[in-house]
Amino acid sequence: MTIDVKTAKPGLLKKGKGFLWTLAAFLGVAAVCGWVALGIGLWMDVERTPRLILAIVAAVATEALFWTVATALGVSVLEARKRIWRRITGRGAEPAPTAAE
Repeated sequence: MTIDVKTAKPGLLKKGKGFLWTLAAFLGVAAVCGWVALGIGLWMDVERTPRLILAIVAAVATEALFWTVATALGVSVLEARKRIWRRITGRGAEPAPTAAE
């Protein structure tokens, strides 16, 4: 008894990556617009609630852009963030050798 296994189309992966890069471009525009809108809102000295909404929209668009680009590049995002935090904070790093050693 044999099992017939169908493989995915060869161009399917490239189409998926193309979609991710298109989505990243759209999210990049949204993030830039969000930060520009926040800057204009701060310049116009808007009230607290609209300013908070502008900041949340800009932050969410930027975070979505970050995750989309990381997915498109195939980066292990959680590991990369751990390494970045270790470099910034110095936590989890091996202690430097002393002069006596």
